[in-house]
Amino acid sequence: MAEMQALPNQLQMGGGGLETLAPHNDLFVKQTRRGCIQEIMGCEAKTEFKIATKANNQADFMYALEDTSFCMRLILNNIRPWIMNVTAGPGTPGGPPVSIHERICALPPGACKCCCYQEVIHKDPTGVPIGSTKEMFYFCPVPKFQVLRADGSPEYLISMPTCIGGLCVNIFAEGLCNCRVPIYIYPPDATEFSTENKIGFITKIWAGLGTELFSDADKFELEFPPGAAPDSKARLLGTLFLMNQLFFEGGQNQ
Repeated sequence: MAEMQALPNQLQMGGGGLETLAPHNDLFVKQTRRGCIQEIMGCEAKTEFKIATKANNQADFMYALEDTSFCMRLILNNIRPWIMNVTAGPGTPGGPPVSIHERICALPPGACKCCCYQEVIHKDPTGVPIGSTKEMFYFCPVPKFQVLRADGSPEYLISMPTCIGGLCVNIFAEGLCNCRVPIYIYPPDATEFSTENKIGFITKIWAGLGTELFSDADKFELEFPPGAAPDSKARLLGTLFLMNQLFFEGGQNQ
């Protein structure tokens, strides 16, 4: 209770809060090599990120650390539930809170599922929900997700770019031989998932040969849609954490 009462004062004195995201049109999100020996031995370590901007990707101004148990990471691996705490500061723990993202344990993404959809709930620093990101029902083999506002109204659609009538991922969307894996942000009413109608993106970029081979320390570029509010940016940052866990952790980055 005392911690909750001190939180508003901490936000006022040391920054933090959703407004930390307000000045930024994009983010450069770097997963660290935390627990790389543990991962080589077959158990996922707690996921840790340092966050900067694309233009100045070494000047970290936010930090994120997964809160989950060893047993959950060992048994459930990349479908485990977790809480991701995002704080303000120069890439180190202990700063004022920015946002909280709570992932629910569910079945892996899959076409024609009727229940147990992947979902992450986004919250402000005080724990008040500000929306969610949830897997959608889909027929084609390309997973799709919906970003929802606090009132449940759809805000964005998340999908990899597709081709052949939406049946396949367009592997040429970001060009050839550049090791970029795109996940695009689309308007909530989008019916076509191409490069032309995207309004933002989450793109995994090449992190280096040693990093890619021996760890799960991925790097991402996140570009927000034009005019996105701070709470929208927080929801998209939480969406990035979910995409990383589903598709790029535990040997899933195929």
